[in-house]
Amino acid sequence: MIESVKDLGLDELDQEDENFVPLFEERIKERLGVSCQEIKESLSKAIIKTAEELSLDLPNIAPYGSYEKLLEDNDSMSEFLKTEASKPENMIIYSIQEDNKFKNLFKFTLYNRAVDEGESLIGFVYVSKTGVIRHAFAQVET
Repeated sequence: MIESVKDLGLDELDQEDENFVPLFEERIKERLGVSCQEIKESLSKAIIKTAEELSLDLPNIAPYGSYEKLLEDNDSMSEFLKTEASKPENMIIYSIQEDNKFKNLFKFTLYNRAVDEGESLIGFVYVSKTGVIRHAFAQVET
């Protein structure tokens, strides 16, 4: 049974290894029983569901950091969030922590590389220590 982040064995992986990402994903699946793809897909659904709300919190969006293609109206930003930012391949797992309040959950933090420079839209996915996705949401960081 997994009791802490340390039990996931991620410290054993070499971040400089060219195979780090697949090894990381394999380790998460092996130890938690949930895939990184499933984690990203749960966040994808949350982004699609709340795209209109999220667009209200954004002053604009530079798609994939391209400021010459700046989106400034809520309709186009909402559409971009639904069609591009919600793609699982645009989500990068940045950190895994034990939740301070709910000790039986891991908090996965994900950046979204489709929005601005990748740090404006942050996702959080809470996964139980038995590998069940409990909650996913995104928020705007300004």
